[in-house]
Amino acid sequence: MSFGGKIKRNIADKHFSDCIRKAAEWKCQRCEKDYTDKPQGLQCSHYISRGHWSVRYDPKNALSLCAYCHNYLEGFPTAHTQLYREIHGGIHGRDETDASLNALLQREACKSRAQYARQNAKGAISAHYREESKRLDGELELKAKGKEADLEVYSYVQRTKTLSDT
Repeated sequence: MSFGGKIKRNIADKHFSDCIRKAAEWKCQRCEKDYTDKPQGLQCSHYISRGHWSVRYDPKNALSLCAYCHNYLEGFPTAHTQLYREIHGGIHGRDETDASLNALLQREACKSRAQYARQNAKGAISAHYREESKRLDGELELKAKGKEADLEVYSYVQRTKTLSDT
């Protein structure tokens, strides 16, 4: 968790951030302030730093936060963890376990996942989140019309090699 670090952003980061903020309907997930008319005031906050490539593009590792709340949570890791649990599941959240948090920590430790993300950030991962962003635009339009909308951000799926690939 490091806010304002020197980790360089790439095109996949931009598309991923757009998806996270759209899924939150352009609102801060802590203070609930609406940034629809001023989206640059909303940031994609990573629970585990973007420097950890294995979870850099994992929607379960991200929250939509205004700059004030992002900065506040970076200074108070316990509050950050509590908000994570409320949104993604945990002791006081959607379930009674820390299964979601534990699964995220397991994914963070996966070296092959990190290697894949580093090699495919500007290609497959960027393309996936660009398409997800377009899909979310359509879902937000449905919601604005009072219709049911699917605002979940679907993660890229790491393709595994099969025998036919060799």
